Amino acid sequence: MNIQRTRLVTKIGRVYALQVALISLAVAAGIYVTNTIVQDFLIEEALQNEADHFWQLYSEDPAQPLPNTNNMRGYLSRDEAKSGVPSELKAFPPGYMGAIETTAGGSMVLVSRQFDADLYLVFASENVSQLAFFFGILPLSIALVLIYGLSFLTYRLSHRAVSPIVKLADYLEEFQFEENRQPTGDLNNLRSIANAEVDVMVDAIESFAERLNAYVERERVFTRDASHELRTPIAVFKGSLDLLQRNNERSTEDLRALSRMRRTVENMEGLVETLLLLAREEDLSESKNSVSINDLVSSSIDQLVPMANKRGVKLVLIERTVLWVQASSQVIQILISNLVRNAINYTREGSVEVEIGNDHITVTDTGIGMSSDELRHAFEPFYRSERGRASSEGHGLGLSIVRRLVYQFSWQISVQSNVGEGTSISVKFR
Repeated sequence: MNIQRTRLVTKIGRVYALQVALISLAVAAGIYVTNTIVQDFLIEEALQNEADHFWQLYSEDPAQPLPNTNNMRGYLSRDEAKSGVPSELKAFPPGYMGAIETTAGGSMVLVSRQFDADLYLVFASENVSQLAFFFGILPLSIALVLIYGLSFLTYRLSHRAVSPIVKLADYLEEFQFEENRQPTGDLNNLRSIANAEVDVMVDAIESFAERLNAYVERERVFTRDASHELRTPIAVFKGSLDLLQRNNERSTEDLRALSRMRRTVENMEGLVETLLLLAREEDLSESKNSVSINDLVSSSIDQLVPMANKRGVKLVLIERTVLWVQASSQVIQILISNLVRNAINYTREGSVEVEIGNDHITVTDTGIGMSSDELRHAFEPFYRSERGRASSEGHGLGLSIVRRLVYQFSWQISVQSNVGEGTSISVKFR
């Protein structure tokens, strides 16, 4: 399955997880603020207000009774012995505000001094914590669970909505053209799980497949007819050249012209065969058997020796290892012959070296070379630079064919070239 499409469902899951994480963080922050900051602030504020209120009443009536409620208890000390004050409170100095642990649980203590007396206020914060839990934390937790449930429901609905699209994409991705011989197969099975939107997509794909099938069939018919229509005139032309060259009364110039015509016809014949083979994709499918690159290179070089000799080019084969590649022998022959032929075409009175390495072949010539601008267009069909037109009789298709084969078999190609020094093209098979 395509990685980007596989991530579609994963992205939905990530969004859900991120949403849950953010909600959890927000609720946790709310609980912390409620339970820690707000609670402690409110208790401290209540203790301070209660102490101020007591001292105001105490200034009017020293016999004012101490605070004594369900949550708060007060103690007053007028001597250094701090009589009447619990022992656990005597150590705290005036102005102290903090939490302590008592036998009754957690409490907050405030020590306030006025009128040569110390007031100890003890607030039972444990009760406030319970109230905060039941009226703050517990409702927030319940709301969090509900939010989680709604988020999960949203995730499931989103997953259900996207699932048919993903399955449709998987079906199209894994469809085997070689087995079905049709652009698409039966999509009716997807309709049972499809929603209205996917149903429209399935209809559109089926309509497109029908038109594509008709187009492919026309191309097949054209390929079949063209193979006969193009081969016949070339065969007649070659036969006529044979008859003309048998005439011993021909002048040297006529024989040279006939020889150029023969080379042109042979080049055209090879080009037609190559293009027809490329048009039949099934003939280019990767073979289950491995072929020897060494044997095919040697055979291709032998066939191109006459062409190289006429241009004063020396062909050199360097075999550093025995290289086997899993591919059709026709594909390798087309690849090698186009690389070597292209190198010969752009080299005069130099050499073309074919090197077989551990996982690659490299064709290096001492020809005219290419500039950086020419190198960018070298693999375009029918591209030929001005210098190339002056030194070569090719059609500008050799490197384009090589690139198509390399891409189709997921190989790698690299080029290095310098003007006036030559070009080196390497194809890596692994």
